[in-house]
Amino acid sequence: MYDVIVGNIGYVYSGEDATVARRTYVEYVRQSEYGTGRASGESVMLLYNDEPILEFAGRNDIIGEIE
Repeated sequence: MYDVIVGNIGYVYSGEDATVARRTYVEYVRQSEYGTGRASGESVMLLYNDEPILEFAGRNDIIGEIE
């Protein structure tokens, strides 16, 4: 089971399709990087069977760590 989780949104994909999971992950990373929508600056994670595969640290999390 693949899951994509976005910081302040939560689960944005949960299913068996690896292609859809990766596309969803990439789309939300883009939104986070470019500052668009609710995902702006948020972290994004792609998990497979509850194990992280990919993780993007959004600027909101990085700034929080510095302060």
